[in-house]
Amino acid sequence: MASSLLNIKQSCIKCDKGGGIAICSGCQQQFCVKHFIEHRQELATQMDHVGQQHDVLRRDLSEEIVEHPLLIRINIWEQESITKIQVAAEVARVDLQQLVDQTKDELKTSVDKITSEIQLSQERDDYTEIDLKKWSNKLKEFRTLLETPVNIDILFDNHSQSSIDLIKINPPLHPSISMYSSLEYELPHSQKFNVPYTQERFDKYYGPVLLADKGCAAKNIGDEYSRICGINQYSSGVHRIVFRIDERTNSCPFLGIISSLEGLSLRKITLPSANGWSDLEQLVVNGKSLNIGSSNQIIQSGDEVTLILDCEHREILLEHHRTNRFVRQLIDIEECPFPWKILVALSPRNGSIRILA
Repeated sequence: MASSLLNIKQSCIKCDKGGGIAICSGCQQQFCVKHFIEHRQELATQMDHVGQQHDVLRRDLSEEIVEHPLLIRINIWEQESITKIQVAAEVARVDLQQLVDQTKDELKTSVDKITSEIQLSQERDDYTEIDLKKWSNKLKEFRTLLETPVNIDILFDNHSQSSIDLIKINPPLHPSISMYSSLEYELPHSQKFNVPYTQERFDKYYGPVLLADKGCAAKNIGDEYSRICGINQYSSGVHRIVFRIDERTNSCPFLGIISSLEGLSLRKITLPSANGWSDLEQLVVNGKSLNIGSSNQIIQSGDEVTLILDCEHREILLEHHRTNRFVRQLIDIEECPFPWKILVALSPRNGSIRILA
């Protein structure tokens, strides 16, 4: 019985008949002669297919790499960045040209005024040494302004949303002739000069100060300079405050602004955010004094002046009523951030000032 079981042959996996005589070492299946040959032919066909895949892969590896999808995104980014740079550059060119043209136009206007004065005096033959000296000084001043490059710089805008720092023109603190010369400034017709006067009064101070008249009058009663701030804070709109210089002692009071973020702790006008005038031709920019003319005696005791704070255009103006002169100063918001407060500095020994409106 055992001998008969051992003699039983396995059937072919294909035809299910007895007589399977070959076993495939790969799939471990039994085949008859006929189907074993067919099985080998199937394996040969599969081998050909594998060989074709191999050949195609080798060919593709030897050819140029197909463009990666990220390359398309990189190309788009490149073109968009170039466009942004071109736009920023064009805007900077236009802004720069406008500032240069503005300076030249204002200089031409100032020269025209001198021309008219000189021609009129020549016709009347009424000029004196004083007039000649005045015109000569002004012409020298014009020449200096013409030959000195406008103080303009380029800012890198690292706050932009772009990964590239774009540029823009950084206007000077006082780019126009009227802002840093002693010449009269032709006040433009604008709504900002028709706004109602702002109700203001003095509040905090540093130094020997006596406040009176409900905070509208201030007087230095000591031997040191004193500084007084207004009570209001200004971040928007246009505001006008009228002052009267009750008594000017050895120097004119400083009139201007300070950032309310800065306190009155120093003894001199060196506060980094202080901007304004110690006289019409004595400018203070970010705590530093600039002499923009030859006179520091224009504003006298009894004179009235109007300080204009234009937050919208980030500038301040000072009107001297007696001479009908205006001076203007742009404010660097980085150095003197909003909100602003008015700042007055009085000279020692009875220097006094009063808010009229």
